[in-house]
Amino acid sequence: MDFKTLNKHSYVPYSGNARSCVVRSTDGGYFPGVRVENISYPLTIGRIQSALFSCLGAGKRPETIIFPEDPGAEELMPYWLAEYGINAEVNSSFSFEPEPLILKDKLSDNEIFDTLSELCEMAVTPNSDFQVSALLEVENGYIPGVNVECSNWELGICAERVAISRAVSLGYKSLGNMYVMAPKSDYVSPCGACRQVLMEHLPAGRIVLHQNDNHTMSVTSSQLLPYHFGGEVLKKK
Repeated sequence: MDFKTLNKHSYVPYSGNARSCVVRSTDGGYFPGVRVENISYPLTIGRIQSALFSCLGAGKRPETIIFPEDPGAEELMPYWLAEYGINAEVNSSFSFEPEPLILKDKLSDNEIFDTLSELCEMAVTPNSDFQVSALLEVENGYIPGVNVECSNWELGICAERVAISRAVSLGYKSLGNMYVMAPKSDYVSPCGACRQVLMEHLPAGRIVLHQNDNHTMSVTSSQLLPYHFGGEVLKKK
């Protein structure tokens, strides 16, 4: 994959401002990230955050962020470099093979439960110690996600949004059902921010919430976010 291809994966219906980058981990893995906009503008996931959290959520340590152009100080660049002690490079002709994050093959209900349980161990929760995992169906398998926290509490992202930003960055256009688990909670339900993002990217999918070992609850995005509004009027013509 190269930046020309990766840029096309950006979800930017409102600004048209496609942006991408790649995080290289200390063990040589590559984690792409693109700009993922939302109808609620403050919930937009920037390319740096997308790539970094994909790397961290895979249990890897980021080493370098590679950009196709000079990013300047955009998207809190100084903060991210200092937070993880990483470097930034500019290489417009850079090509890479993304880390294989997808879990292939159809999983049974029991296998989904077991996989979600295992994924919780990958959550990065230095502030809350509250782990959440998610699996997002795509056409050839599942994209995993876990919640990732950092020193600035406002910049953490939930498991549901990590999974969605990973899927978008990898070029998946058709997103199916999502499965969510939070083993330390008595009741599992996506937060308000995740509901807004789910409504945009999974309008027809179902969200299956694993409440405990024996009980799940299946809901739609519109049930999670009633009286939602559409973004057609916000899109640039």
